[in-house]
Amino acid sequence: MENKSELVRLEEFVDNLLVRYRQLKESCMTMESMLEERDAECAKMQETIAELRSERGVVGERVAGLIERIEQWEKEMEGDELSGEDPAKLQGKLFQKDQAAAK
Repeated sequence: MENKSELVRLEEFVDNLLVRYRQLKESCMTMESMLEERDAECAKMQETIAELRSERGVVGERVAGLIERIEQWEKEMEGDELSGEDPAKLQGKLFQKDQAAAK
């Protein structure tokens, strides 16, 4: 009889181990799934960062071009002010290049 109770205890112990093993296995699978999702999210964010950096570079170049054009216009204004030309007419010159380029 004593052997029987020991056998029952052993069976319960094994059952308990199997239940815990299944729980750990499910937990591991859940964590692996979460890790895959986060890896995908991380890759997507890195793509977004690369796109934003590229966009920032383009915007920076365009802003530098605008600053260059403004500086050139200011130089022309200084030269024209010395020659006595009307400043109101000079402002139109800044946009003449854009209109000619657009056509």
